[in-house]
Amino acid sequence: MIWASFGWGSKSSICFVDDRMNSKGYREVLKKHLIDIGGCMGGSDWISQQGNAPIYRGKVNLSWFKSQKINVLPWPSLSPDLNSIENLWGILARMVYAEGKQFRTKEQLKTAILKSWEKINIEQLRTLVESMPERIFEVIKLNGAKTKY
Repeated sequence: MIWASFGWGSKSSICFVDDRMNSKGYREVLKKHLIDIGGCMGGSDWISQQGNAPIYRGKVNLSWFKSQKINVLPWPSLSPDLNSIENLWGILARMVYAEGKQFRTKEQLKTAILKSWEKINIEQLRTLVESMPERIFEVIKLNGAKTKY
């Protein structure tokens, strides 16, 4: 599993997670990879968007965000997944596996992921951020039904 984040002005480093992620592990990833780039994501007044997985929504992690003065976008249960990181994962996967590329070892795959992640440019990130109003509009228009995103 990998974890990363991005915003209007930057992207985090990739974090490879070898074990099953739990609430404590998630908090450690945030401490190492989110805090340092927060100001680059969208200025000083940015909002973190994450899904509703129990490890994200755990009280201890929500308290941690509060202690760090990081606003978390409220995300209603049973809502469509509009998190644009999913689209970024798609971009990354297409780059990693371009032309049918296969890997013999986990290390080869990790290297390819890191190289591809570095090639993702600011314009791609901004396009995804700019798509959020349209994503939200589509959900409203379709009364919460599945969208093209």
